This record gives sequence, structure tokens and C-alpha cells, in this order.
Amino acid sequence: MPQEVSLCLFRILQESLRNAVKDSGVERFPVELCGIVPDIQLTVNDLGVGFDPQDIVARRGLGLVSMRERLQLVKGQISIKSRSGAGTTIHTHVSFSSSRDCEREAS
Repeated sequence: MPQEVSLCLFRILQESLRNAVKDSGVERFPVELCGIVPDIQLTVNDLGVGFDPQDIVARRGLGLVSMRERLQLVKGQISIKSRSGAGTTIHTHVSFSSSRDCEREAS
């Protein structure tokens, strides 16, 4: 896996867990990292208090903005699903070939 992809996913995981610990009200967070070359997916769940996604869009929390920006650099995608009282799921997808294309563009 390209280093920039692994670092991106590590930072996404770090921020997701930080947010979950701070805001979810629960102590366990299932994390799944899976993939078949050239794709990799990272999913972080919590079964906590959740939030209204429209509130977060309005507040533009730096953590979520940072996650989106990091994934844009490796041409990845992020999906954030949450409902008040029903927890939050953050799902990311990166294609290795996309990140190689990004490296070529930067050269």
C-alpha cells in the first residue's frame, strides 16, 4: 500500500476514534479494515448518541473537514452516517491506483 494511503487511513482512524471517545458516550468502537488490491476500506462504528448530520455540516467541525481533505489528496471517498440516538458510522474507500495517479499528477 502506498505510504500516503496508509498515513491517510491512520489519521482518519485516529480522528474517528478521538471523536467517538469524546462525543459518543460509549467505550467500544468496532473498526474494520479490509481490502483486495487495489481497493481498501476503513469503517469505524459507534453505537453511541449519534448526531444530526445537518448540525455538523452547519458547524463545519475541523475533524470531519480534515478527514475529507485528507481523503481528497489520495482521491478517496468518505461516508458519514449518523442519527441522533443511533450511533455513527464512518466509512472510507481508497483505490491504490487512484493514489498512484495522484502521485503522478504531483510530480
